Amino acid sequence: MAEPRSGADLHDRLGALLRQRGSVVATPPSPGTTAPMPAASVADRVADAVPADDWAARIESLRQAQRVREARRYRAERALPGTEVAPGVRCIGFRAPLPPCARDAVPWEAGEGAAGPLVYLDTETTGLAGGTGTLVFLLGLAWHDGDALAVQQWLLVSPGAEERLYRAVMERLPENPHWVSFNGKAFDLPLLATRLRLARLRDPFAGRAHWDLLHPLRRAFDSRWPDCRLQTAERRLLGIERVDDLPGAFAPQAWTAFLRHGETAMLGEAIRHNRDDVVALARLLPALRAVYADPSRFDADAASIGRRLAQAGRADAARRALEGALHDAGARRALARICARQRRWAEVEALLAPLADAARPCVQALERLAKIAEHVHHDRARARALTERLVALAPTEPRHRNRLARLSRPGA
Repeated sequence: MAEPRSGADLHDRLGALLRQRGSVVATPPSPGTTAPMPAASVADRVADAVPADDWAARIESLRQAQRVREARRYRAERALPGTEVAPGVRCIGFRAPLPPCARDAVPWEAGEGAAGPLVYLDTETTGLAGGTGTLVFLLGLAWHDGDALAVQQWLLVSPGAEERLYRAVMERLPENPHWVSFNGKAFDLPLLATRLRLARLRDPFAGRAHWDLLHPLRRAFDSRWPDCRLQTAERRLLGIERVDDLPGAFAPQAWTAFLRHGETAMLGEAIRHNRDDVVALARLLPALRAVYADPSRFDADAASIGRRLAQAGRADAARRALEGALHDAGARRALARICARQRRWAEVEALLAPLADAARPCVQALERLAKIAEHVHHDRARARALTERLVALAPTEPRHRNRLARLSRPGA
């Protein structure tokens, strides 16, 4: 139970309300007063300063101000794009001329292709911390419809309409969607799961196949680009430069300004930013397929791509990707590991020999060649010579010294 307010608190509250209306308030207590003024004394002073018959007018003035704010908010909602699909929920439709994207299996993932339609997903939220205090006020979804990409953006114009928003989305989702997102596994889908749990609704986003494009993009370009943001990929990989784009960090401010003051200009920019993000996902997916097919063409990290392809069980694709980037030492080592698993020792030696004989010899290449000489060719003399070079390069490494001691023992 809340504690009753003191007379001074009531006086301050009344003063704030009257200042909003533009009226004159009673004179506050003098600065020299140290003890709080008794409630009866404050009431007497306010009663003396404000005629009793003026209270009704003041209350009506406050009600009128509230009606003005509600009317302004209603006009702002009507000015927003899209149509109202439920009280407090608007749906904004858009079609982008974009051909359908193949639903075949992506090279960086083990498994088959998409069983259902590809649905691209992006959210705008009231914060990046997640948890129960963060709302999704704009949910962007898109799927291919003929030769175009159909985009639907679900805008929450009233915080109390969150349940209605999710119900409207669930009614219009394609059957058996296959999600495509950018960092959706770590942020968007867990946040949506939290909001749906709080609304006591089933989660249509959980348990579905999901391609998160952030991770394959990082594997390909984390060592090449200053960052791997979606807009960086648009600019460097797709050749698209956004103009006057609202940074995603300002999206919460745009929604708050709309709720408090009915400002729609900034919110409109946040809606456009979300739409551009969803369309960018549909463009980025085929571009990443091309990158993983030919890393050298896009100056991507072929070694990292080859390792991922090998982990996904696509050894042939990994070989093709690495063979086009043999100028890179990491690609040579990655391809040598694939050949070693297939026991293609001649190819392993051919790949590693240039690295071992370079001006700055590669320790990993020398060690692999020494093992092949000892265990595959049973050439102890060559194995000992390679190990001596290893000890000279890394004298503190115990495994090299132990190998040299073993190879140096007579009759071993």
